[in-house]
Amino acid sequence: MAMFNKPDVFAAGAALRPVTDWANYNHGYTANILNEPFTDSLAYRRSSPFYFAEGLKGHLLICHGMVDVNVHFQDAVKLSQRLIELGKDNWELAPYPMEDHGFVEPSSWTDEYKRIFKLFETVLKK
Repeated sequence: MAMFNKPDVFAAGAALRPVTDWANYNHGYTANILNEPFTDSLAYRRSSPFYFAEGLKGHLLICHGMVDVNVHFQDAVKLSQRLIELGKDNWELAPYPMEDHGFVEPSSWTDEYKRIFKLFETVLKK
């Protein structure tokens, strides 16, 4: 969300299992904060990164487990589609087919942080 709303501040960032549209997230949790989507759609729109994707300037890495039962993988897919539609080419989606919200495989953790390190080394050292 910060990269979309403050694009000149962040040259690179990594989103780890991000909620991109609060309307898709855990109803009980979200409703306590944002009310119901059908009664307060403005709150959902204002707080969901999906609706601000056009602001992306820096390089974004999205890492998400495909069997995540907390923040569903569809959020990463939905944001990816939006970035494609906007013609953005400075982002990457790293899907982890065997991972839930809290990664358990050492190889997944290693891959995720290698990608983050590479992104920051490449972009921030320019």
